[in-house]
Amino acid sequence: MKQWEELNIGQLLTRGFQILKEAGIDSYKLDCQLLLAKVLTKDKLFIMLNRDVNVDREKAEEYFKLVNLRKDKMPIKYILKECEFMGFNFNISEGVLIPRPDTETLVQCALKDIEKNNYKQICDVCCGSGIIGISIGKLTEDTFIDCFDIMDIPLKITESNILLHKLKHRVRVYKSDLLKYAIDNGKRYDMVVSNPPYIKEEIIETLMEDVKNYEPHIALNGGEDGLNFYRKIIEQSKILLNANGGIVFEIGYDEGEEVMRLLKDNGFYNIECIKDLSGLDRVVKGCYGL
Repeated sequence: MKQWEELNIGQLLTRGFQILKEAGIDSYKLDCQLLLAKVLTKDKLFIMLNRDVNVDREKAEEYFKLVNLRKDKMPIKYILKECEFMGFNFNISEGVLIPRPDTETLVQCALKDIEKNNYKQICDVCCGSGIIGISIGKLTEDTFIDCFDIMDIPLKITESNILLHKLKHRVRVYKSDLLKYAIDNGKRYDMVVSNPPYIKEEIIETLMEDVKNYEPHIALNGGEDGLNFYRKIIEQSKILLNANGGIVFEIGYDEGEEVMRLLKDNGFYNIECIKDLSGLDRVVKGCYGL
């Protein structure tokens, strides 16, 4: 009992470092700092500057419980239940895709077109945690955004993030199989934005353990060729886009030409492919309806 009471922040970190390093976690130092900060409800700077502060047994045991989850390759953001995106904090949980920095390229492209074309009515389909639609809402003043997802956990997390960012007056979330709810209810949009599942089915089992074992396959699996959701969303978007409306997709790095062709074959124009900060194809966009 006494040894637990006498452990300090530095000792807890050292033990955590050893556990995660042996498990092959490259980010073992940062992860342990973040996990201990969560347990102690402090920030990372406090953890780094106060290594001699003692931690009681209950908190130490809670910390090691989280360290063991990370040892088993649970993504750190699922353990922390939060992440940063576009400079904002968001709630996340198991059952929603973990936001990636690459998706910021999608939001930035959408924001440019919203400003250029004075778009007001925006739709975020396959919204997951709602980060795309909510970020657009945070970074614009007069847009109205509908977020759609088919699964209950993403709907719950998106709703919590709408409340977190005080956007209930401009951002709403609906349960829908892609855009079916919008079509059935006669909704119209100036822009459809989406980060749909786009990984080829055969690739799923080759992904890193923390992805394939924890993140929802329904948010990853784009079918045999990775393009299933693009086809469906493009077809549905033609029904509800206003004149000169825009569509903006995140894509896999090797899917640019195929998604561009799908848009062209469906009557879209001004089609472009945009690269991310790594120089990889990341966004395809186009316009519909003259």
